[in-house]
Amino acid sequence: MEEELFETTPEEEIGYTPRPAWQVWGARIALVVFVLILIVYYANIAGGGF
Repeated sequence: MEEELFETTPEEEIGYTPRPAWQVWGARIALVVFVLILIVYYANIAGGGF
């Protein structure tokens, strides 16, 4: 069987560029807020409230 070699485009050869710090911290803060909302929601359900 013949193996086909796929060449990468120049855009793919640039490499990994990390996300900006504000995006990383924004995602962390959003995750904490989401988890807190879930905790309050489940505590409300467990307490029998609506």
